[in-house]
Amino acid sequence: MRTFNLVMAALILLPAVVAAQVRVVASTADLAYFAREMGGDLVEVTAIARPTADVHFVEVRPSYMMKVQRTDVVLKVGLELDLWMDQIIDGSRNSRQVIVDCSRYVEPLEVPDFKADARYGDLHQFGNPHYWLGPRNVKPITDAIVEGLCEADPINIEKYRTNQSRFLSELEAGLEKIEAKTAQLKGVEIITYHNSWPYFCLFTGLRVAGFIEPYPGVPPSSTHVKKLTGQVRQRRIRVIGVEPYFDQRVPQKIAEETGAVVVTLYPSLGARSQDESYLQWLEANIDAILGVLK
Repeated sequence: MRTFNLVMAALILLPAVVAAQVRVVASTADLAYFAREMGGDLVEVTAIARPTADVHFVEVRPSYMMKVQRTDVVLKVGLELDLWMDQIIDGSRNSRQVIVDCSRYVEPLEVPDFKADARYGDLHQFGNPHYWLGPRNVKPITDAIVEGLCEADPINIEKYRTNQSRFLSELEAGLEKIEAKTAQLKGVEIITYHNSWPYFCLFTGLRVAGFIEPYPGVPPSSTHVKKLTGQVRQRRIRVIGVEPYFDQRVPQKIAEETGAVVVTLYPSLGARSQDESYLQWLEANIDAILGVLK
């Protein structure tokens, strides 16, 4: 009888233990990674966009709305990058969730000082939204995430803050080692397909001399490709960085005509390996560029 009572007590307590985990849905794999680092075993985290996907364009599905309907905290990139996440949030009809715009404490680059229209493609009026690619933005990103977790789960405020402190200390130690490599990149010019990399370049010292896209989201014309090819040849640019989801034909054509090398640059954690850390992601992209320059 005593054994039976103990079993029943355990079964009664089990839902409470499960419910204690804060359910987090992030728009991207990168934000999901940071949430796991901040929450540890206190959180259950899922991401909507796959790490190999172009996060500008994600198909809104009813299953995503169902996920968000049952969640406690929602994380989005903001700065008009993941507008599809707003549709998912609205469709979830969950008024209890904590919604965190992870750009809230980031100082955005490239905020236009003019009113952009369709001529400028998908130009973001509040600044470049690819801020997670810059290591110096990890602190403001995690500040926003911890703030959201603490709002949803105030009992564990100190644990979240401790996790953040540990994570940032480890990150800083790792960045000191990586910065020795970036010394070789200072002032080096590269071409990229899309304007995804200003925060990354701010850290590494790289300079983007041009883009395959004449404007964000606008396919390159033959005139633009010809002009860019001449620029690559004249300035002796050796690296053309391309995200894995973009068409490789134009970059490869320019590379063949100029002797430059197309390098796959990954804008999201987990595209190479599911267990990839932020430092591993950062160093892998840097090493890919250095491999061409040596």
